[in-house]
Amino acid sequence: MLTRLTTGLDLLASGVFLLLALLFEQHGAAVWPRIRTYIRVAVPVYALFGIIDRLYQFYRFGSFTNTYVTIFAQEYHRLDPSLPPNYPWETPFRIGFLGPLITAEKSIFLFDPLLVPTILVTVLAWKRFSPQIKAYVVTAFLLLLGYIAFYAKYTVWSGDFAWGDRYVSTAAELAAFISVPLLLRYRRQLGKPIWILGIVLIVISTCIQIASLAFWLPLEIYQMETLGHPTFVIALRFKNIVAFALGKMDQWGLTNHAMMEDDWDYVHITTWNFLPFLLRRVGEAPAWVVRITLIVWGISIAAFAGTLWRLARLLHRAPGEQN
Repeated sequence: MLTRLTTGLDLLASGVFLLLALLFEQHGAAVWPRIRTYIRVAVPVYALFGIIDRLYQFYRFGSFTNTYVTIFAQEYHRLDPSLPPNYPWETPFRIGFLGPLITAEKSIFLFDPLLVPTILVTVLAWKRFSPQIKAYVVTAFLLLLGYIAFYAKYTVWSGDFAWGDRYVSTAAELAAFISVPLLLRYRRQLGKPIWILGIVLIVISTCIQIASLAFWLPLEIYQMETLGHPTFVIALRFKNIVAFALGKMDQWGLTNHAMMEDDWDYVHITTWNFLPFLLRRVGEAPAWVVRITLIVWGISIAAFAGTLWRLARLLHRAPGEQN
């Protein structure tokens, strides 16, 4: 497989971004010559790589028109004839579309809280945005909706073994990561309440991202085999962190047989998911390697914290923002 199916959405998003940037920046007949120039350059390039992809599909699967998903479905139907005829696209669209938005286990707003300030700042400061920022924000959310809609009917719309909904995570991050620059740029215009809310969401998001690294990702998925559904995964992750730090995983009912079925997973979900601790847990590396790795890891964290502190001081001293 040279490209994922959603690469087509990414290509469309690139074109939409450029088109919107032109439309927001210019009006009338002046836009069309630049659009024609883009089409003359981009379409042959897209066509060339599209042909390469189709040749690869023909070489691997014997067809210019199908994709690997077709073969995947055929083989699974052969192994399990009881599967629905439209497998792997049998999920009701409503479930797969709303799932990444509102479910406790996979909501993008829980796993990427910075989406909220992006939306708030966009609504409140839209008229102050440059044409390029307007084009980026609109394109990012169109791409996110496109990803959600594309995977809505997929048999495992959430990506299964993943922290959050892995199928839409990249698109969600593209929409979320611009929130902090926008908050900093328009903090005076937005007012103190929005600024405070933004800071709170940044802190929450940082804690969630750090917590996501604490353990190997299948931990909560194994636990939900006994805890059931729906489960507030992020709250469960913080509970796991506290329980493991206190040595109370068993007492708090956070271990089960499913966690032990895969030896590799069991090793990785029963220790902190950081290299020094993994080396010590696996037991293959010499003790001196573990110690050196732990020292380097600690120094790196200290350097990172120092860099953040320095940036915070520089930001505090920075002159007032311009409109």
